[in-house]
Amino acid sequence: MERVWPYVLPFPLEAEKRKLIWSILQSRVGMSILTRVKVEGRTYQQELMRGTPYSNKSVIQYLKRMVSAGMLEHGMERATTEKKRGVWVKWYTPTQLGKWFILFLRHPREIPPDLARKTIEELFQVYSSSIVEVCERYGLSVESFHRILNEQHLQEIVKKAPKTKPEVAVCGSAALDIYASLEKMPSPEESMYVAETGRYPGGMGANVAVALARLGVSVAFVGKIGSDLSGRLLLESLRENKVDVSNVIVTRLSSLQTLILTDREGRRWLLTLGPPNAALSLTSPNEVDWNVIRESKIVYVGEVFIEVAPLVASFAKDLGKTVVYRPGVPYLRFGVEKLRHVLEHADIFILNHEGWTALQEVSKEKMENPADLLKHGLSTVIVTKGSEGCEVYTREERFSMPVPSSLKARFKVVDPTGAGDSFSAGLINGLMKGWGLRKAIVYGQTAAAITCSRLGAAPAFPTAEEVDDAFEDMK
Repeated sequence: MERVWPYVLPFPLEAEKRKLIWSILQSRVGMSILTRVKVEGRTYQQELMRGTPYSNKSVIQYLKRMVSAGMLEHGMERATTEKKRGVWVKWYTPTQLGKWFILFLRHPREIPPDLARKTIEELFQVYSSSIVEVCERYGLSVESFHRILNEQHLQEIVKKAPKTKPEVAVCGSAALDIYASLEKMPSPEESMYVAETGRYPGGMGANVAVALARLGVSVAFVGKIGSDLSGRLLLESLRENKVDVSNVIVTRLSSLQTLILTDREGRRWLLTLGPPNAALSLTSPNEVDWNVIRESKIVYVGEVFIEVAPLVASFAKDLGKTVVYRPGVPYLRFGVEKLRHVLEHADIFILNHEGWTALQEVSKEKMENPADLLKHGLSTVIVTKGSEGCEVYTREERFSMPVPSSLKARFKVVDPTGAGDSFSAGLINGLMKGWGLRKAIVYGQTAAAITCSRLGAAPAFPTAEEVDDAFEDMK
């Protein structure tokens, strides 16, 4: 569609006023006056008669028309100069409608930024009231208009986002983490006050992308967000951390939210708030920019629907990329039979101890220990166990990697949220450097330890300098 003037001017409903406005805009006298009227403050009739190359009678006639059309307001005041003291003079100020026409005729460079912002806000106020009226009259949802505005705003950000050649492509979910505390978990039917303590951008996939970017890795996030306030906060967080967001899908759905509850004993519950129309993850191969996978060296596949995850993993594997698969507990509850097509094309499979237990319980395939997963084509399985470290299974050996005692002593746990994401990012960063698996795991544990010593997930992820400093101290 051909690009047209983007800022629409409101016209009055009365036909007579509209005719007057058109006659003014089609007249050289009218246009000459409009270009000389001040946007703010008073413009005096004598100034206009002296400043325009037309007769006083014509100027006064068109000023009266502008007042009748609702473009100008007028009044009288006593002159303050010595020569005219005691004489009454006439002044004009533009109405809101008149301001818009005056600014419409000026070059954008002639309009001060503060005035432009104020005028745009006033214009939006007028249209907002009209939208509310339309919604009331026709039974429409005001929320749908909020979504449309948010969607256009977020899509514009994505469209203008610079594309990079990423070292790592992260496919997964984004969610807003809502922190809250309560005395204890309520009994059935019991009402309990929950105090919200903070909101932070999160989601396993988005967290890994941000954690990698903080470590200085060039990373692109491939995922989906909703066109709501949460989606805006998530996209802003990714951009602020220099993550390539040019592959993010913006949809007119609700973004995911995770409620993180903590009781007075320090126990935590993580509840994913997923409405029926939530922007969970990529749902179609058409939503994947395959060039991002092609250009990256490592592909991280997180909470991606099992209809899409195998395609991403197999495409990356066929191109010789290292594929890291970390789907999270909800996906592990599908069982190994449904995940098998992803595992066949992955190199490293990361899951926590709770996830392994869930996978083992729901799978029809009998598995004595995580090493049994290697038969599906994996080269490495890592089972994380929080502060106890992790168990590692490869085709050659099985070994434990406890968290170094020096890390535990130096970084006290404040909030473990995001620890697994930070560990995964640190591990991937180590692999990017060409390190062996053991060294890369310790680097990941270092990043996770620093993250746990701070509140929140994304805000807590350390920089490369912080991790390098702590990592070097352990040698």
